[in-house]
Amino acid sequence: MKRFNVLYLTLTVIAFMTVSCSEEYLDNSPKSTVSSEQLSQLAESSPEASLILSSGLETGNYNYLVQFDTGDNGGLHDDFGHMAVNLGTDLMSNDVVMTQSHWFVNYYNYTARVQTSSRTDMVWKFYYRVISNVNDALPLTPATSTSPEVLQIRGRLLAMRGFAYFYLLQIYAYDDLGIPIYTEDEQNLNRVPVADVKALIEQDLTEAYDLVAGYQRSSKMEVDQNVAAGILARYYLWDEQYGQAATYAQIARGGYAPMDNAGLTDGFSRIDNPEWMWGADINTSTSTIYASFFSHMSNLNEGYAGLLQVYKTIDSRLFEEISDSDARKDWFLDSGNSFGLPQYANVKFFDESGTSFVGDYVFMRAAEMYLIEAEARAQSGDESGARQVLFDLISTRDSEYDLSANSGQALLDEIKLHRRIELWGEGFAWYDMKRWDVALNRTYPGTNHATFGQLDYAANSDKFKFQIPQAELNANTEIEFQNPF
Repeated sequence: MKRFNVLYLTLTVIAFMTVSCSEEYLDNSPKSTVSSEQLSQLAESSPEASLILSSGLETGNYNYLVQFDTGDNGGLHDDFGHMAVNLGTDLMSNDVVMTQSHWFVNYYNYTARVQTSSRTDMVWKFYYRVISNVNDALPLTPATSTSPEVLQIRGRLLAMRGFAYFYLLQIYAYDDLGIPIYTEDEQNLNRVPVADVKALIEQDLTEAYDLVAGYQRSSKMEVDQNVAAGILARYYLWDEQYGQAATYAQIARGGYAPMDNAGLTDGFSRIDNPEWMWGADINTSTSTIYASFFSHMSNLNEGYAGLLQVYKTIDSRLFEEISDSDARKDWFLDSGNSFGLPQYANVKFFDESGTSFVGDYVFMRAAEMYLIEAEARAQSGDESGARQVLFDLISTRDSEYDLSANSGQALLDEIKLHRRIELWGEGFAWYDMKRWDVALNRTYPGTNHATFGQLDYAANSDKFKFQIPQAELNANTEIEFQNPF
C-alpha cells in the first residue's frame, strides 16, 4: 500500500492549545512543515501534543475515526469513518434491511466487496491510514521511555493499531491468507499468513492493555484500560480463545452496569449514557451532516433515512423472536404506528438534537461485554456462569426473563439471539454471521427484504470476503493473490 505521511497534517492552533505546548513552539514552527526532530522534542515536553500532531487519533479538534471522505473518493456520503463501515457491514447481514436503493446499497447488494468498488477502497484505506498514523507516532513513544505519560500514549496508539488490523483481518482474510503488515519497523507488502496478523494484533493489544494501566482519560473518546480490555475480548472471542475472552470481557465491564429503560430509549446518541465505554462526542465542528450515521440510520431525523425515506428496518424473523415483555421490542415499530413509518422500522437510533447532526457515536458499551462473556463461558463449558451473566443483562431488558434452563447448543442459541437483538445496528451482525457460519438468507417466505437485496449465500461463501481494492493492486505489485469474485 502507499504510505501516508501524517507528520504534515494541518491542525488548528486550538488543537494545540488544549495541551501544554509552549507558545514559542506554536509561533515558530509551521504545522505543515514539522520535522521529526521537532516532534521528538515535543514528545518530551508535551507527549499529548505530539500524539495529536503526529497521529490525529485521539482528542483535540481532529479525530480520524469520524472523518468525512476518508477514501478520497470525491465525498461519498457513505464514507464517514468507522461508523460508516459498521453500518455498511450490518447491511450485509440478515438482520438489517434497507427499503430503498440509495447510499449504502452497494453493501446491501454485496457489490461493495468487489475490487473495482470505491467502497472496498474506502474500507481498506481507512483502516490502513489508522495504522499508518500510529506507525508514524510510535517512534515518539519508545518502549524504553521512563515517562509514564509517554508509555500510556504508546499504549493508546498500539490499541488503535490492533483495533485496525483486527477489522482488516475480519473483512479481507481468505482462508489462511491474511493482509499486508506494516509496523514502525518493517513492511510486508505481500499478504502474510493469518497467523502472523493475529500474532501482531494480540501483541499490540496486550501491550496496550498493560501500558494504559492507571491512565485517567479526559473523555470517553480516548482508549483506557477498560476499552483495551474490551478490544481484547472481541479479538479472543473471534479467535475462539474463550477463556481469555471471558476474562477480558469481565474486566472491561468493570465499573459499568447495564443502562436503565431511560437509557434504552435515548436514541443511542449520547456519550454520557453510563453504559457507554467508548465513543465519539460529535459536535458542530466534527459533525459530517448528511454524511453521518444518524442521517442514514435514524428514521426519525432529517437526513437520508428520515427525510428521503431510505428507511432502515429490522428483519421480520428477528423481530418476531423478541419477547413482547422485552423493552427492546420498542426499538422497532408495528404496522399502523403513529410515526407513519413502515412496519419493522427502527426507532432505536435517533439524534435528540433534531436537525443539528450532533448525535454521538457508540463504539463500545458494557452490554456487548456481558454478551461476550456469556458466549465465551458457554463455549468453554461454564454453562452456569454463562446463564448468570446472561441473566444479569437480559433481566434489565425484560422484566419477565428468568434464569435460563438451557444447556449445550440451546444455550448458545439463546445467547446468540440476545446478541443479535441487543447489538442490532451497532456493527456486529455480519461479523457474527461469519464467525458462527451462518448463511445469508433473505428470500424466505414473507421476507421484508427489498427486492434489490434478496440474496442467498451459503455459510462461508467467498461473498463474505471483500476483495482487495483495484487501487491497491495497482500501487502494490507485491500482492500475489486476490480474493475470489
